[in-house]
Amino acid sequence: MASFAPVSRLPRCMSRVRVGSYNVARYIQTSSGSYSYPLYPSVAQLLHEHGIPASDAPKIPTSGPKGRLLKGDVLAYVGAIASDHPSNLSAQLSKLSHLDLSNIKLAPPPAPVPEQQSEPSPEAVAPPEPAPAPAQLSVTVPISLSSIFSIQERIHKKLGVAVPLSTFLTRAADIANDDLPVSKKSLSRSPDALFDEIIGAQKSPSSTLLTSRGNFTPEISSPEELSLPQQQPKTTQEPDIIDILTGNAQTVRAKAPPTQEELTTSSISEDIATNLFSVTVSPDDKARGKEFLERMRTLLQDQPGSLIF
Repeated sequence: MASFAPVSRLPRCMSRVRVGSYNVARYIQTSSGSYSYPLYPSVAQLLHEHGIPASDAPKIPTSGPKGRLLKGDVLAYVGAIASDHPSNLSAQLSKLSHLDLSNIKLAPPPAPVPEQQSEPSPEAVAPPEPAPAPAQLSVTVPISLSSIFSIQERIHKKLGVAVPLSTFLTRAADIANDDLPVSKKSLSRSPDALFDEIIGAQKSPSSTLLTSRGNFTPEISSPEELSLPQQQPKTTQEPDIIDILTGNAQTVRAKAPPTQEELTTSSISEDIATNLFSVTVSPDDKARGKEFLERMRTLLQDQPGSLIF
């Protein structure tokens, strides 16, 4: 009587073998008999759908590379498509897979372009005109420095320190540049104004920038000196010949021009300490530059003591 050994006593190599763990692949052999390939899954599914057994697959004409059976071959075999379609398509693909350079011809050279004998027009040669520079205005205000000279003298007498004039001018320009009213153009095109315009909000005083610091540097020049009239040379009026013969000849001297002492005091009454302060600004900043110079005049003439601290 045959006896069976328990599974635990089987050799280790045999205990690990599972029945049905191997898949069976279907192979076909081409008409040449030299190559064997497994069927594509799509081809096997198509054979199953049309009820064609795998044993009849070698009977179907193949058009794939190296004799492989394709879906088109199966469709042509069952009459779903034209019988010559797979072979024609395969021939076309085979032809396109090779680069055909047999019909290459050289392109004809381009025709020479005739040279233009006419000279270029002056308009084409002339450089473009530069954009015109924006118009600039000069704002001038006379400012007397007599108060500055007076306080300089007092400081020198009491403290023995000579404060240069440039210190007063620099300090006055720095103070006058603070909180200047902005121009209309800057006010209308400020970032806050543009944002309010986009969202359609009303302009509020808190969001509108009404003042800003300026960057003006005044140009200082002395007024033109009074020019005295040129003295004409003294001329003598010649006597008449009849007066000479009758003995009544008298030498008449021409009236000499007035001397410097005879000039009226009104012509030389201009203050020698007065200088012309000017700034060059755009038309939109005219009021801004005028305000700057007015502030400098107030500081230099009326408040010179505030410039030494």
